[in-house]
Amino acid sequence: MDRTGPTVLDVLSGDAATLLQRGLSEAWEAYESQRAAGASPFTAAVLVASQVDRLGFAFAVGYPAALEQMIEGVRLPSALCVTEAKGNGPRAIECTLTPKGAGYELDGTKTFVTFGSHAETLIIVARLGQKPDGRPDLAVVAIPANRRGVVLQELPETPFVPEVPHTSVRLEGVEVLQGERLPGDGYLNYVKPFRTIEDIHVMGATVGYLLGLARRTRWSATLIAELGANLMALEGLRQGPPLDPRVHIALHGVYQRVTELVSCEDFAKLLNAAPDDERKRWERDKALLKVASKAREARFEKATMDLHRPRTTA
Repeated sequence: MDRTGPTVLDVLSGDAATLLQRGLSEAWEAYESQRAAGASPFTAAVLVASQVDRLGFAFAVGYPAALEQMIEGVRLPSALCVTEAKGNGPRAIECTLTPKGAGYELDGTKTFVTFGSHAETLIIVARLGQKPDGRPDLAVVAIPANRRGVVLQELPETPFVPEVPHTSVRLEGVEVLQGERLPGDGYLNYVKPFRTIEDIHVMGATVGYLLGLARRTRWSATLIAELGANLMALEGLRQGPPLDPRVHIALHGVYQRVTELVSCEDFAKLLNAAPDDERKRWERDKALLKVASKAREARFEKATMDLHRPRTTA
């Protein structure tokens, strides 16, 4: 088979001593360089994550990779704006998209937007109206972050991965041009699948970071093999339909195994061989693995029930 660009297996070779030093901007530049070389978003995130010294920078490349996987041609850096005061479910969305002339007008507030202050493009979920069955009709628009009427407010650092900034976004009569509304149903085509797509890509970047750490400390070929196997499982899952219950079941298995690996004796020895500051950052940031764990568990349980539900015949 001809090779057309970097592959995810490249994380197991190359210069393990190379470290990116200058933070988010350098990580994003490295990510875009990998994409320009032909790497998929997932592969680019994994390879760059293997060259950083903290989980926050790994997340910083996993997140845009997930957006690129979901929205072909999305302009980076971008931020997905979903969460509001009442949550991120369809009925919690009160931000409105109102037809106006040849386009639309946006009004409302998003309370928690990852990388909002760094984004050139805001991808915003808004309520367009109501479906015949009474459910919200959601739409997604992509607008420049500096458009008139967009007000971003920096939020305090989070207790873990503080390198990842968050903002609130207030939208006051924001003009949306006709071509800026993305096709499809805002919930089924964007909000719902992104939860799984983001989990796959952020976990892939996390495993990439762990593989880089393991190779830099020259520790445990067995641990590297286990991490590599889980990485290849994620590479397969990112190519599957994100709403397929079988994807949710397999992804649950990967999360379980990676969680076990970072709790094992081999990993404890790896941490002891790491620089003091990096070890302390890991202890601070490992809570990232538990973010949205209840939602993942619920998807796993529902997927299991769906696959075991008796099929009816006509």
